[in-house]
Amino acid sequence: MKEKIEVITGPTASGKTALALKRFEDDNTIEIVNADASLLYKGFDIGTAKPRREIRNIIPHHIIDILDPSVRFNAKEFSTLARNIIRDIIARGKRPLVVGGTGFYIDALFFGISTFQADEEKLDEARIKVAGMMKEFGFDLMLVKLKDIDQAMFDQISRERNPRRLERAFEFYYAAGFPLGEARKEKPEPFEFEPSFTVIEVERDELRQRIAERINTMIFEGWLREVENLLVNGVTEIMPAMNAIGYKQLAAVNRGEVKLDDAREDIIIRTRQYAKRQVTWMKQYLKK
Repeated sequence: MKEKIEVITGPTASGKTALALKRFEDDNTIEIVNADASLLYKGFDIGTAKPRREIRNIIPHHIIDILDPSVRFNAKEFSTLARNIIRDIIARGKRPLVVGGTGFYIDALFFGISTFQADEEKLDEARIKVAGMMKEFGFDLMLVKLKDIDQAMFDQISRERNPRRLERAFEFYYAAGFPLGEARKEKPEPFEFEPSFTVIEVERDELRQRIAERINTMIFEGWLREVENLLVNGVTEIMPAMNAIGYKQLAAVNRGEVKLDDAREDIIIRTRQYAKRQVTWMKQYLKK
């Protein structure tokens, strides 16, 4: 029987950080291993709901603020890093607690991921190509096109309706020359520890309200100013870190192209859509 490691997960604004704090109150040997992609980047704090510095000074946190905004980071790299950190925590007699809402990272950590990686330069070229195609054809027509080249990913994306996953399927195909669904059939190497999932479930209307309140609080606390500072310090919209929901919308506000209230509503809508996709993904964890 493999040793189990608790994983606290749930959609955005569900209360993962608060629950992790309660766990630490009961066991002060806990060290938190972040599994949320948006928390990796330095300077992206308010809009990602990054745990406050005073909390991180009390509870050790790992895999937060480790990347500059221009650096790309994939699930394979996360898996390797997180596994080594968890092994070290256990070797020191402490207890790792994985906390986050990026399901692909959690899956890669515990269940493994294909070792095949497409060339980064070719991926960059493919991203530009696919972005243009998505803008020209839209989600539904691009999904139809995917069926002819990657049946496995077509089936998955048809269920999830995840635009970013659709883009990734095409990016991989154009960069690697064969379907992402085929690459994922390679038998991955599972972790020597098993996850014990705590999935936070929140009633739909309550979650929608929490998301709206969180976005309003972030803006009140200076999210727009955070974006302005990032742009002044050389961050551009093509950098990976800017893919976090809300940052491009507020960058448009900073340029005077969009009103703040309009950007706020757009961010709320996009966050609710993202939360819906998270809920769909995390249903599998309720069965484990």
